[in-house]
Amino acid sequence: MLNKKESYAIIDKVLSYCNYYTMATLISHEEGLTRFANSEIHQNVFKSNNTLEITIHDGKKQSKNSTNILDDESLKELVRKTEQNLRFMPEGEYEIPKVTAPAEITNEEYDAELESAFGIPGRASLIKSCIESLDDDYTASGAFSLNKMVFAMGNNSGIKRFCRLDNVSFNTVITHKNGPSGYAEYATDKSADMDVTKLFNSAYSKAKAALNPESLEPGSYTVILEPLAVGDLLSYMSYVGFSAKSVDTGISFLAGKKGQQVFGENISIYDDHTDGNTFSLPFDFEGYERRKLNIIDQGVAKELAYDIRTALKEGVDTTGHGLGEASSGGFPINLIMKNGAKSLEDIIKETDNAILVTRFHYMNVVDPKKALFTALTRDGLYMVKNGQISHAVKNMRFTESMLNAFNKVTAVSKDRTRVPGFFGVSYVPALKIDDFHFTGKTE
Repeated sequence: MLNKKESYAIIDKVLSYCNYYTMATLISHEEGLTRFANSEIHQNVFKSNNTLEITIHDGKKQSKNSTNILDDESLKELVRKTEQNLRFMPEGEYEIPKVTAPAEITNEEYDAELESAFGIPGRASLIKSCIESLDDDYTASGAFSLNKMVFAMGNNSGIKRFCRLDNVSFNTVITHKNGPSGYAEYATDKSADMDVTKLFNSAYSKAKAALNPESLEPGSYTVILEPLAVGDLLSYMSYVGFSAKSVDTGISFLAGKKGQQVFGENISIYDDHTDGNTFSLPFDFEGYERRKLNIIDQGVAKELAYDIRTALKEGVDTTGHGLGEASSGGFPINLIMKNGAKSLEDIIKETDNAILVTRFHYMNVVDPKKALFTALTRDGLYMVKNGQISHAVKNMRFTESMLNAFNKVTAVSKDRTRVPGFFGVSYVPALKIDDFHFTGKTE
């Protein structure tokens, strides 16, 4: 695992060999992963890798290459091949400006207790203890990983970027011999926040409550979506809608709606890497400083995520949300949804008739312009009657426009949780939504 001094030394060395404006990105990554299935640990792996990528610019041309061999000769060869390829590259639409400020952006804060608490012995001991608590009719499967990662960047204009991102993640599916299952998942960069036993017991309770599910006919229902389900919807909304590029190309459900009321007034969504409940990468993969985005404010469409190319096209500043790929556009990776005033338990108690959803599975975008998504429920679907869970329900398929759903949110929970997304984590509450459309059922 490379530290800041070592990372900067490698970046400075490769830049010294370059004859053009060059951005160098170094990722140092270590992962310890323990997998379990059929109530026994079946795999423990460790991987470590350092990858250096350089992007060389000459006017509107750009050439990119990478290596994980970091000796002097390999770095020279990397530069030689990348500069050689530059001659054959077509010109892009824009000449990418040099990143010159701020001179340095760093985030060296990480929780050293993660490794001591969740190394190989810690992961194995926790999994073993959890599995031993199961009745014979249940089996557990899942994964438990410790990730240590360094992102470092630099260019031959003199800027430096460094961030240490360590985190631990756990997920489990607990299944009854007859099929019903429960699920729990969590990721955090703080050792004190990872309560594996609590997560395991939550999944176990869901599996028990999922016994003897009843079939329900497709139709419109009030739903209570737990945070895992909300996080999934939010990730897909971000994917198709929160990028300035998706708005520019007309595929976003926010296209032409800036300043308009698109969701209910109880919905506010923002992107903020400085919030302690997300993973803080203070710069983007193009080297620009990441700033807070106020995407949806009390239901009104406000700001979008920009990368440098989309910003150049529109004549504005980048928001620091580039992924480093020309085709991707900006992408927010620290999404947060504002919470409400009531606990999830109180929302359930105050509900006469609704479906409680643990999470969704295999979500697909039907129509990005309408934010129309479809997916199956999975690992815990329950009917709520008269303020309590009455029985389990067989899995169903929803097909719903988020423009409809997020205008019919009648309750937002006070408590929020981290939910893993496409590139980071979201911090989201539970939601109660009226007239949510289920279009299929399972037998």
